[in-house]
Formats: sequence, structure tokens, C-alpha cells
Amino acid sequence: MATAKEIREDIARSRAYAKKNDYLKTLSCLSNAIRGLVTSQVYGAEKFEIQSHLVEALRDLNKMKMIKKLFPAGLKYQKGKEKAFYKTLERLHKKLGEAMEKARVDRLRKRLAVLDGNLIKAAQLVKAGTPIEGRKLFAKISEYFADIEGIDSDIGNRMVLMGLFQEGIPYLRKALEKQNTDARAHNALILAFEGMHETEQAIAAVKDAMRWLGPTENLYLRLAKLHLAKSEWSEVFNNAKAALDRNPLNAEAAKLMKQAEPKIFSGSKRSGGAKSSAPKKAHNLDL
Repeated sequence: MATAKEIREDIARSRAYAKKNDYLKTLSCLSNAIRGLVTSQVYGAEKFEIQSHLVEALRDLNKMKMIKKLFPAGLKYQKGKEKAFYKTLERLHKKLGEAMEKARVDRLRKRLAVLDGNLIKAAQLVKAGTPIEGRKLFAKISEYFADIEGIDSDIGNRMVLMGLFQEGIPYLRKALEKQNTDARAHNALILAFEGMHETEQAIAAVKDAMRWLGPTENLYLRLAKLHLAKSEWSEVFNNAKAALDRNPLNAEAAKLMKQAEPKIFSGSKRSGGAKSSAPKKAHNLDL
């Protein structure tokens, strides 16, 4: 059961939301106040004061643009008919909420259609031999559609797939700053560094992906291949073995292990018969 104080607070909130043009919250708070008045035991001067406040709140509601359009004569509140008025407000809240949600979805659908069109146009500009113009459009898309979740990850992926490795990296880094578990952004960033033959940065990108996404068969295999490019045979062996441990049927990992094993042992023999530097036990990265 609502107290007189709580009813007054609901009315005050309703008026505050009306000033902000928030229809649903205005209606919600006003209907809460009416319901509180119906179910409470507020009498006398206190009830009269609350009803006066309700009249003022209703005046604010009737001034709102959409309410004026729906009810040109305004919503009427009559003392003694609070239950009926409460039901009217609840129905209005529901219908208005449904209409606003439909309008929001329609606007979003149209906006996403514009986004898709511009992404396609930017890609076409790159493929047509005008990459600078395409990059400019991608930059504008990133800025204008910044509120769309994953937009920078999408742009970065598209750029990398088109061979714009260096240009795609800032978008992917920006995407990972917003969401460090974005698997698509991690994967594209690794691809970008691989495409640029920046092996050290690619290795760092793989390790960063492991930190946020967890070690996987694919990431261990990629690390093994990257270390192969640097002829770091112990690392090739360890990471290939870690991939094989996760999937014993991974033929590529098994091949890399076989390729690395003689390199490790032949290196130890050349060191003058010193104790064999056997491959380290495969273990998860501690980052």
C-alpha cells in the first residue's frame, strides 16, 4: 500500500519525465500515482493536496506532442473515478509502447540498410582501384555509425580481406578496446600481421587472443607456424604438440612436430655432446 509521500514522489517523477519528453516513463509514474491513490488510505487535506498535484501532472501530460495528437481534447481526470482512469493510462502505456517499439525497429532497419549500402560502396571503391576514396568512406562509416555494435570490427575485417592490412589494423584495435573478447577482431588482426609478414606482431596478437579467448587448437597451430617462419624449433614443437593434445587427429600439427624434432636434437649434438635440450613440456601460456 502506497503512502502519501510515495504518491507525491510518483507525481513529481511523472512531471520531470514529461519535461524530458519521455512518454512511457511519464505514463508509468502517473499510473503508479493513481494506483497508489486508489489502494492507499489517504484522506482529508492530504488527499486533496495529492489530487491537486495530479491535475498539474495531467496538464503536463496533455501538453506533450503525441498526447495532443491522440487526444486533442486532452485526457480527463475525474475525482472518484480513479480506477477507470488508471486502466486508461495502463492501456495507453501499452499501446504507445508497442507503437514506439515498432517505429524504433523500422528506423533501425532503414539505418542498417543505409549502412550496408555504404559498406558495399566502400568495398567497390577499393576494388575499382580507388582505395583512398574507399578508405575515406570507411572512416566516415565508422564515425557516423559508431553506435552500431561491432562496426569497427566489421570494417577492419573487410579491409583485411581486401588486402588493406595496415589500414585495417586501427579499426581492429579500436574494436578490441571496446570488446576484448571479439573473436572476429582478434582473428583479423592476426591475419593482418601475417599478411604484412610482421611475425613478431602476429605472435603477440595470437598471445593476446589466447589471453582473452583462451588457448585453442587453432591458436596453438598458428603460433607453431609463426615460430616456424623464424626457425624457432622448440617453440614450433611445443605449440604444435599443444594443438595435437587438443585434437589428436590434427595432421598439420603432427607434421610440424615431426619437422621440428630432428632440428632440436641435431642442434644439441652440435653443441659438443652436452646434455640434450629436450623439448619443453607443452603448457598453457601464463599471461
